[in-house]
Amino acid sequence: MNIHTVLVALVLLGLSACQSTGVTTGYFSNPVSEGTELEIIKPLRVPAGQARVYLQADEVLRYSEIDQYKPFCFFLMRDPAPLARDIQPGVYPVRSVILREQDVRIEAPVQLVHAGLFGGSDGPGVIAFETHMLLGVKGQMKPERLVCSGAFASPSEAAPIRLAQMRQALGTWVVVRVPGSAGP
Repeated sequence: MNIHTVLVALVLLGLSACQSTGVTTGYFSNPVSEGTELEIIKPLRVPAGQARVYLQADEVLRYSEIDQYKPFCFFLMRDPAPLARDIQPGVYPVRSVILREQDVRIEAPVQLVHAGLFGGSDGPGVIAFETHMLLGVKGQMKPERLVCSGAFASPSEAAPIRLAQMRQALGTWVVVRVPGSAGP
């Protein structure tokens, strides 16, 4: 086997690793579906100038306090507001659900690109799968969606948030009722 054959095999192997995993079924399926109900138990304060309120391990946190290497969720309002506002307790039905991949790429220094150690400006990175739930309520004081993220990890280790992890992140603030599942 000559060097040319080895290089072609390595390039083909590398390209096959970049293919989409098809995040719609099996292990990569969403933990919730249309018809899921989210019951907010106690008011959630959205800070002034913000459109999001974050929850992780039963705590309401600021974005800067989130450990992105552990599952977390956030409620997203339509727009930021100049004053703080509360998302009031109530039942919020899930109208639709989609799974998205977020990635963070590490820029390779120019010297490494020129040395041939990286083929482009994007080096290795981390990804997280986010479950986006569009909520069936509308109004200035109502959240537009709930987004729950699995932990950021290398592409080979990243996984979508599971229902138990989602419930743990939301803690005593939100009850997740999924049709056909056991538990609260």
